[in-house]
Amino acid sequence: MKKIITATLLLAFGAIYAQKGQAKPQANKIDNKLVGLWKGSEKDQQIVGMEKRWVMERKADGTFMLIFTAIQDCNVDQVIERGQWWIEKGEFHELHFNSGKTDIYTYTVIDPSHVKFNSKEQALDMAVANYSFVDTKIDEDDQ
Repeated sequence: MKKIITATLLLAFGAIYAQKGQAKPQANKIDNKLVGLWKGSEKDQQIVGMEKRWVMERKADGTFMLIFTAIQDCNVDQVIERGQWWIEKGEFHELHFNSGKTDIYTYTVIDPSHVKFNSKEQALDMAVANYSFVDTKIDEDDQ
């Protein structure tokens, strides 16, 4: 019986000790002007000869879902990505769960329906030095 109590106490103290060393998860800072359903496109910026179109839902809880359609040489591919987004030091951060990598952008809210993003750090190599695009908000009436 003493061995069971000792083992239980060791496990309990071990769990408490392990938790002390871990930071509590913090809520991400978001910009409410970026929340919602958005669409965008670019051509020849990531890969010459490729056109990319996307629809992205950025949620108020800091998560996102992104549906990419890539068109190149008459081939069409679609990819769905999920991740987390937040604002840090005035910059937009986009963590992609599938790759574990984060893209960082400066951004400008042009008006309530348009946001311009300029790449600061990309996980992927780009065909252009200054990767940028404009997201356009999709109104519920457009769906």
